[in-house]
Amino acid sequence: MKSINLNFIYLLSLLIGFSSCVKEENSLQLPVPQEMNTFRIMLDTLPDGSSYDTSDLFAFVTIKSDRNEEVLSNKKLSISFNGKYVTEKIKLDAGNYKVSSFIISNGANFTRFAAPRANSLKASEVEKPLNISFKLENTDIFDLPVEVAKVLNDDKAENFGYQTADFKVQTIDENIFIKLKLQAVIRVGDIIYDNVPALFKLSSWDSKGIVSEKDTLLAGGVNEIFLPKSGVKYQVKLSKWGVSDEMTINKDQINEAVVYTLGGAKSPKKLRLEEQFTFTQAGYMPSGKTIYSYDPNGNLKKIEYYDKLPQFSDLRLAWSKVYVYSNDKLSKINYINDKGSAVGYLELTYNTEGTKIIKMKEVNYDQTTNVQVEYQFPTGYARINLKYSFSNGNTMDYIQKIIGGNRTEDSASSPGGGESGIYQYDFNINPYVHLNMPNIYLSNLPKNNLVNQKKTYSGSIPSAEPYKFEYSYDDEGYPKELIKSFKNYLNGEHLFKIKTVYSY
Repeated sequence: MKSINLNFIYLLSLLIGFSSCVKEENSLQLPVPQEMNTFRIMLDTLPDGSSYDTSDLFAFVTIKSDRNEEVLSNKKLSISFNGKYVTEKIKLDAGNYKVSSFIISNGANFTRFAAPRANSLKASEVEKPLNISFKLENTDIFDLPVEVAKVLNDDKAENFGYQTADFKVQTIDENIFIKLKLQAVIRVGDIIYDNVPALFKLSSWDSKGIVSEKDTLLAGGVNEIFLPKSGVKYQVKLSKWGVSDEMTINKDQINEAVVYTLGGAKSPKKLRLEEQFTFTQAGYMPSGKTIYSYDPNGNLKKIEYYDKLPQFSDLRLAWSKVYVYSNDKLSKINYINDKGSAVGYLELTYNTEGTKIIKMKEVNYDQTTNVQVEYQFPTGYARINLKYSFSNGNTMDYIQKIIGGNRTEDSASSPGGGESGIYQYDFNINPYVHLNMPNIYLSNLPKNNLVNQKKTYSGSIPSAEPYKFEYSYDDEGYPKELIKSFKNYLNGEHLFKIKTVYSY
């Protein structure tokens, strides 16, 4: 199953001898390096926790050799977001180097973030201040992690260990500006996305009717923008994911305590096809595909899973799911093997309101799993408790913590072992959450796409686990492509990577 949490499949397989529907990845011969002595500078996140559109952000980096000679001096690099913030590629000769300067500025050249140097006032805001040493030794492309701190309006370059000329800090004189709190909120289907960066066009008219305009890229969540007090009327236009909205407001109508929202609603795109390609010495080779079909009402009707078998040159149907509805509610998912025979099912029971799954029963060949689901809502997050009972008498408890519509933490425990995870997400649209395709792990609930995870295990451990998620997206916020890299959990050695291409 391409959308299921593979780590928990591994744990369940130990408990119940799980077989049939689950595809295991084959061991692969490591490919020859394709981009030798090439690297990108990578940031897991930006320090205030907000999401940023990268089209108006640029990195400036200085790199020195082990002889302290500058090999790159204040080199301007574009930044992209593929689950993490990464610069464009840098290629140097083999050798030892260090990053001595790293600054992120916007299109107006105002300094937004900087990597503090050791012993500066801001050095305590990161775990590893500059200089950061690294070695290029004829290996394949890799990502070099760097941490930055946010540059505030009253910050000085010296606070970060830089020279004054290195920074251009934007200062705000609140005597000549008025504040407006603004947030982009877009509803896709039944899901609200309110932590998305967006492009706003700001226009202001003075008393003589003269208009001034500028484009501003704002972070996800609530932003404070500053409008000139000389204006008498303002207009804000939003463009995001194909949604356009605008607001016109007079100066005397602005309430600085109110958060004004711009956005709209749109129908979700339906996933039609996923194609998987495994990277080998010959490049990316087809290894699987998943086909989605829908009924006339737009409900998911069938999913067909195709795998690459060694005895065939093409992809062959491995199994499928057929979705059954009762009174317009998904009630059962039948499992069908490649011969067209029923081999199991997932049966769903809902609460009185019909809004939440409270019980599941899965039959998979000769194995039966019963799941009780309980929901709790402490302050600031939701908690989902799942209790599994297997046909061989084993049990397992699985807990998910949900914040902002995403599973941020989880843990599973059983008499034979356990595992736990911490997860991070991007700000774009997870296509699975809009398809209503539950499984016994409830792994398709996050509204955004997984970009990072940290797992721990007790007892048995998996032979491979994903450690890097690289996305590209379309203009509507959906993933077009994902390259997922896997490593050996014990020694961290890279094992293989799989590219998934999405069609809607």
